Amino acid sequence: MHRNERESGVALITVLALMAMLGVLAASAVAVSRYSAAETDTFCSMQRSVLEAESAANRTLFLLLSDRAKYADRKLGEPTPGGERFLADGTKHEFTVNGRPVTVRIFDAVSGIDLSGRNPSARLTPFFSSKERNEALEILAARLDDYTDADELVRNGGMESPHYRAAGIPELPRNRPLQFREELLWIPGAAELFPADSTGRLGAIRLIAPEGLRPLAGRESLYSSAPEEIAARCLLSAPETELLAHALEAWRSGRKPLAETLPPGLAGKLELHYSVRESGAYTIVADTASPDNPGCRLSITVRPSGNARMIEYYEFFHF
Repeated sequence: MHRNERESGVALITVLALMAMLGVLAASAVAVSRYSAAETDTFCSMQRSVLEAESAANRTLFLLLSDRAKYADRKLGEPTPGGERFLADGTKHEFTVNGRPVTVRIFDAVSGIDLSGRNPSARLTPFFSSKERNEALEILAARLDDYTDADELVRNGGMESPHYRAAGIPELPRNRPLQFREELLWIPGAAELFPADSTGRLGAIRLIAPEGLRPLAGRESLYSSAPEEIAARCLLSAPETELLAHALEAWRSGRKPLAETLPPGLAGKLELHYSVRESGAYTIVADTASPDNPGCRLSITVRPSGNARMIEYYEFFHF
């Protein structure tokens, strides 16, 4: 048979191409395998962190109940005897669970602005004195009342069904009281005034009690409220707000009373507006995240009965 000179070397090129393709497929298989192994490891680590956070939170709840049984006086902000105390003042507690460090803080659940009920805008009134936010707060108050009332009358600056439809949200307003605090973020303009806190939650707004549980009523806790919220309510200047933030951190890290770190009279002024005693309802936040390992946060809000034989759970979720 006659040999075509133009076909010379085709077999070699074909073999090289097949070898290159097999090399790419092998490299892809190795990469996918490594990615799957890393994904599985991350998933297992996250699942372990969930259980470790729950373990640390339950341990903290037990220690809190033991502290309540031992010390009846639950006033905050004063030096306390007897080593580590478990109080609703945001102090950091550290545990080691399954070799992983877990940070836990206890806050008073009666903190933040109470927007439950049929007239939520009334709770925003103390914040209208802040000139920078006065107009925006008045608009939000009108929209909040329109959101919770049962009629279609539009307040000045408010929003009813036609306004939500125009904004592409035809299901709103609900025309009923808020069922949960994050529902506030459905109202246009609320997220700018009340952004998420450092933990990613709407901490400036008080948790709304689920149906069947007692409302979280009462004066806001001084040691569980954000400095910015305290400043707006108490008409603090920017330097005073910064001093307050440092003073609260000094208490949480070294048990240094506010009267020693704030200007004379300022601590007393704060106590006119905020409570320095525990309400009996607690939010426990456990954090398993670290620079070396992914983790999660667990937040539980509970109200133990007087003898701690029954515990009401208001919230239990990972984030």
